[in-house]
Amino acid sequence: MSAPGIIYSDYNNTVLQEYGYQLYGNGTLSNATDCFLSFGQFIPFIGENGTVYNGTACDYPYYSIKARGAVGVVFSVLSIMLLPVSMYNLRKHGTRHSKHEHKRFRLVGRRWQWYWLFVVHVLAAVAGFLSLDIDRDYIQGTSLTTYGAVYSVILAVCLASVWEMTRHWGSFEERRLFEADPFRFRHDDRRSMVHLLMPLVFYLFGFLLFLLTVLRNWGLLIQVNSTFVTDNRWKAGVFFGLIALFIIFVQVGVTYYYYHPPKLPWKLPLCYVGVTVLVAYSIGFSFDEKISPFSSHANVLAVALWGYLPVIYIIVVMNVCGHYQMNDDLVILKEANEREQANTKVVLDTIVVHDTKFSSGSDETTADSVTLTEPQRAYTNAEIKAFARANMKDASK
Repeated sequence: MSAPGIIYSDYNNTVLQEYGYQLYGNGTLSNATDCFLSFGQFIPFIGENGTVYNGTACDYPYYSIKARGAVGVVFSVLSIMLLPVSMYNLRKHGTRHSKHEHKRFRLVGRRWQWYWLFVVHVLAAVAGFLSLDIDRDYIQGTSLTTYGAVYSVILAVCLASVWEMTRHWGSFEERRLFEADPFRFRHDDRRSMVHLLMPLVFYLFGFLLFLLTVLRNWGLLIQVNSTFVTDNRWKAGVFFGLIALFIIFVQVGVTYYYYHPPKLPWKLPLCYVGVTVLVAYSIGFSFDEKISPFSSHANVLAVALWGYLPVIYIIVVMNVCGHYQMNDDLVILKEANEREQANTKVVLDTIVVHDTKFSSGSDETTADSVTLTEPQRAYTNAEIKAFARANMKDASK
């Protein structure tokens, strides 16, 4: 890359050599630690002690916004616009409507998917705005490294949000059966052990993904080369992400095995598509720098379709489903009311009144076998229980 203006080269060669500075053909003055622009209006001065005055860092946003930055802004704006919707759904599904909270079905359990989704909103907004300077910087620097670190977290957090949504679905199916029969499940069986271990295993591999792809020296991305992040460490991290995705699918099988739900909520397979695309994209750009979001020369369309769109897609699917679904407590109360009505109907259908005798004129007639159905009306709970006890006594005689 050549300098876009006349290179300023009026330096003391002795000072340059003493402090290790070298002037390059792209108009940058660097000593492998610091880098300054030295062309056009950028004229740094080096003192006798090696201090640089009036220096402008090489990662200065010299160019105007380009396609990469424009796509990033759209990504950020969409994420920010959808944040209030996620907050609404958290309030809707995170509110308790039942009188008591069972320790096996804590309120926070249904909130975690939204907590993780909030983190996705923030990361998407920050990464999108950071991408502005990737196109604008004269030489890639802190903008690209910060963007890479922030964007890398998105995959792990999306997996966590989808996992919590899947785990909560299984917990809700368990709760529905528990409310109908509190003695249906034991506390010390294999099922309980599986439910204890599954989250631990998932978050173990999620942490390994985070450790290998995020917690690293991102400065080497610039110091070494632009493909450093896709080394063997990165590939190993993405492999652990693939295992975490597989554990989510295993959780679906566990739920079907133990609770036999009538159907799989359509929000789950839709979100699985989005998170699978993110995992596949992470694997793909590990081997192809042309589509890597960490490359300043990557194909913008590939980054937008495979890197940004699945994140917005997951946010939209979760919020649309959250809008149309009822609060868990309201569903449980509705099913409890339906069971109570069904039980009441069964009791009312079996209520009979046995009249021992009745008189017709001057003759007495024994009518032990005559049964008269009670007139149809609304019965109180006390009456229903009394009728039920009476029927049980008659049946035992």
